Amino acid sequence: MKAERKESLRKWVNVMVPALSLLLAGLMGPIAFTIKSTVKDLVRQELASYETVAASDARLKAHQDYLNEVLKRWANDLATVHEKSASSDTNDYKLMLELGHRLSSIESKLEVLMGEYRRERQLQGSHDGP
Repeated sequence: MKAERKESLRKWVNVMVPALSLLLAGLMGPIAFTIKSTVKDLVRQELASYETVAASDARLKAHQDYLNEVLKRWANDLATVHEKSASSDTNDYKLMLELGHRLSSIESKLEVLMGEYRRERQLQGSHDGP
């Protein structure tokens, strides 16, 4: 009985091993295709998450353009402030000159008035004295 079992087992092994080999060979194509397409999709997704050199350069150039524009605006604002400052300094200088002239005019008028006042006092003193 043991011999029959061994013989039966050998027959089944002789049939099952090639059958399983054929089955695995037949399934390897679709499995490999599925794995290959899955790997390709994963690689595409991973590469899409990284910036290309051109996109990075474009982003850098856009940022540099923005900074250049900001610097130009600041330069224009600074030039405007300088112009206003120079204009204000000129106006202040003119005002100070005019104020100086007016003070000189007032001083000269006061001197004239003081001279007249002294003369009047002298005249009054000479009339009242003898």
